Amino acid sequence: MLEMLRPIARTAKLRLLRAQAGRLVRRPVAAERGGDSGLPPPAFIFACGRSGTTLLGRLLGAHPDVAYLREPYHSWATIDPALDVTNLHARGPARLWWDASDVSDAIRTRFARLILGERERAGRPLLVEKTPHNAYRLGFLEALTMGRARFIHIVRDGVDVARSIERLAMNQPYRMAGRADYNQWWGSNELKWKRLAEEGPARGHFSAGEVARLATQAQRGAYEWLTSLGEADRWRPVLCERLLEVTYRELTCDPDATLRRIAAHIGAGVPAQWLAGSVAAVSPERRHSGAELVLPERMAAEFNKRQERHGFDGRARTEG
Repeated sequence: MLEMLRPIARTAKLRLLRAQAGRLVRRPVAAERGGDSGLPPPAFIFACGRSGTTLLGRLLGAHPDVAYLREPYHSWATIDPALDVTNLHARGPARLWWDASDVSDAIRTRFARLILGERERAGRPLLVEKTPHNAYRLGFLEALTMGRARFIHIVRDGVDVARSIERLAMNQPYRMAGRADYNQWWGSNELKWKRLAEEGPARGHFSAGEVARLATQAQRGAYEWLTSLGEADRWRPVLCERLLEVTYRELTCDPDATLRRIAAHIGAGVPAQWLAGSVAAVSPERRHSGAELVLPERMAAEFNKRQERHGFDGRARTEG
């Protein structure tokens, strides 16, 4: 009976979240009038999904000075329905990549009310928002925050990430009532994958022909990992010291030092109680077993180059 009720409860929760965002977007906040200019700039966590963003976000969310937004897809869908690239809340056309050219006055207002306004509602000075899709919105976020935001990029072994994505995309533990077409990883009718496969080559991430050869869920996950890391590199010269990159291995092997670095990056103090509780909450890195990862030649070479750069063990084999 419980398994039958869970999909209904999830669908009801999504509707409630979207309704909540609809109410909040009608309420002015100090941020839209420049009333937050004396506060630290907002911070955004981004990565390829399955890289440790949930763990990092949960740790930062426990900080007494942090107002934390965990994957507020309902808010982004209210800011603009086309931001909902999995069609979780809004049915219709959507895009994965967003740039400064996509920012309008109306979007600025909705962003201030739904995202920046969380500091005012929580009564906390620091805002941390976590959405893995931010990897494809760095230019968009830069424009919305007037080039002030801080960014945290967390990187995990690409083989582990690809295998983790494969499990989620195939096993489907997250089901919703009336949404038989919804894949937990790729969205309604695999919309997110379609956008990634179409927009990725247009942004210089390999050719459409190479992407078309990615048939397995692990291969698709590896491509998402490659594009997200590629976007971090593309924006590194612009963001400079406002971009902090850490690995999942660093976070799990030495959480004390890693959290101190991150706190300093976002302008947060390091309360002893928060740090001790956070360190105690971190478990050792989990590895994912599975079949050998096979990719087109150029993609495999780039994948292995990035693995070596970050000191990761796994490697992809060239197909054929």
